[in-house]
Amino acid sequence: MKKLLAIALASLMLLTLFACAAEAPAPAPTPEATINNEPPPAAEPAPAPEPVPVDDFDADRVIAVFTREDGSGTRDAFASITGVGDDMYVEAVVLTSGGEIRTGVSENLYGIGYISVGSLNDTVKALTIGGVMPSSDTIVDGSYAIQRPFLLVTNDEKDSDELVQDFLAFAMSAQGQQEVSTSWTSAGDTGDYSPSGLSGTLRIGGSTSVNPLMELLKAAYTEINPGVNIEISGGGSGQGIEEATNGVIDIGMSSRNLKDGEKEALNEYIIALDGVAVIVNIDNPLSNVDIDTVKEIFIGGLTRWSEIIG
Repeated sequence: MKKLLAIALASLMLLTLFACAAEAPAPAPTPEATINNEPPPAAEPAPAPEPVPVDDFDADRVIAVFTREDGSGTRDAFASITGVGDDMYVEAVVLTSGGEIRTGVSENLYGIGYISVGSLNDTVKALTIGGVMPSSDTIVDGSYAIQRPFLLVTNDEKDSDELVQDFLAFAMSAQGQQEVSTSWTSAGDTGDYSPSGLSGTLRIGGSTSVNPLMELLKAAYTEINPGVNIEISGGGSGQGIEEATNGVIDIGMSSRNLKDGEKEALNEYIIALDGVAVIVNIDNPLSNVDIDTVKEIFIGGLTRWSEIIG
């Protein structure tokens, strides 16, 4: 009897061991790194998300016109050359600098405006005018239609000042025109300039289009004439011409030609040539217009893009 009980107990223990072995999880396969002594392959990167498409250009939308303020030399030159004259579109958004117009057009898919060629960057698209792109070459050879001079102006009293004449000499010299050529078209140089050793303060004001060039000329001039301090202010060509006439400033900046009455009161010096670029949003499909179309847009004769793009 005892023997039978021992056999039964042993059998029960064996059955229990087999059951536990069956329930135990199978060991994980040895990673490839253990077999080949190499790291396991990297996981495939997740696919990049599809770019969000830009909204299609709707040619039936109203043209958003941007223009400069009254008194701006850029506006005067643009309006005179294109034939817009005093009939600027009453619905146009009026801004006070080329930078503001550039920003406005870059942020408005249906915008159009005009700025100095020297102020162009890749945030906007310059249109060709009659198939001609604004550039130094097309401005010099006259094939680009919308162009104007950059002038420095003085009254007779300031014109006789030694420091004023020295700065003007630098602006028109080979060194000064090298600064001009960084973004604008040289008006031709008068030869090499030698530092004068003068000291004092010059007050220069006017056109905001000429202002960036004047900052370059200021930096180059004062580096070799450290005794000179130059104060530059904006306000537009009209203000610069008026203040130069009245002697409030030493030198006025203008981005348009002087009118007959102004010529009688001022001496003018052409320091650069500049084009006025007609700009649209970079996603606008338009690339070329003629001068008559430009005029019609800016007087309000054409008000929807479908009238131009077709």
